[in-house]
Amino acid sequence: MLCTKSQQLLTSVNGRLSLNYFAPKGPPKSYLGPDHLAVAWDILMQDYRNINMDQCDLIQEIPANDDFWIYFNENIYPMSAQQKFNFMNS
Repeated sequence: MLCTKSQQLLTSVNGRLSLNYFAPKGPPKSYLGPDHLAVAWDILMQDYRNINMDQCDLIQEIPANDDFWIYFNENIYPMSAQQKFNFMNS
């Protein structure tokens, strides 16, 4: 999964256009689940995801600045649907 919680990244013009970000309609529900649950924007699925941090392994961190857009434009944007599927299931 490729995700972010960076409001600066998500609410930017690029975030709204390239990542199809939309603001939540309200605060997170209290029944979301166990402790250590994080809500983030899934960049490939282009929607919010609940992530159980007890079962999460951080593989790579990309700063939420121009470095992200370079990575996104060179690696994620050109992917086919099948390549995105493979990325999500690896």
